[in-house]
Amino acid sequence: MYIVVVGAGSIGKRLTEIVLKDGHHNVIVIDGDQTKCEEVARKYDAVAICADATQEETLDESEIKKADVLVATTKDDATNLLVVSLAKNKGVKHLVSVVNQEESKPLYMEKSVKMVKSPDIVMAEHLYKSIKHPSIEEYMNVGEYAEIFRIPVSEESHFSGKTIEKIGLPKKSLIVAIERDHRFIIPTDDVELFSGDKVTVLAHKDQVDKVAKLFSE
Repeated sequence: MYIVVVGAGSIGKRLTEIVLKDGHHNVIVIDGDQTKCEEVARKYDAVAICADATQEETLDESEIKKADVLVATTKDDATNLLVVSLAKNKGVKHLVSVVNQEESKPLYMEKSVKMVKSPDIVMAEHLYKSIKHPSIEEYMNVGEYAEIFRIPVSEESHFSGKTIEKIGLPKKSLIVAIERDHRFIIPTDDVELFSGDKVTVLAHKDQVDKVAKLFSE
């Protein structure tokens, strides 16, 4: 693939590294910071262009019309939006961008850009969830209305020894997997839970608090 990455910050550099490890891709990295571009050119088998990506001539220099995808990774939504707009006008079909502010989402949607939340936003959300539900280990949003998360069955849990059918999960919640002694179980209602199990739950967002409370009792 021919991939243009705008921004040579921590996200752009890490993305470049992952892409190049995955296969023989052509990666072009654009950033206005000379030091960052020199680092990219030194560390990776990628072309680094030190220039302003919001200028058409810079995208032309990157041979943007050959690109299979453009990824905007800067911390400024105005920059990302302008870059993806220019790339779209140049015929790039697949556009991906980091979204730094929630209020910017509609603008990205108008341009049919695949959106990825800023790591700062994701980290803040995870920290808050860790404060709110200390027993929950991992989280992932599933669209706007549901979450999938992993929660352990403690030694004191009254769930231990009960089947999934008998534990009384709230409506709009479902146990989708159980990890037990290095085994992965896709459960049915007659499967029993035991202390030490790690249970993956899919739940509507308004049921997460109830599920977490049940597992902590």
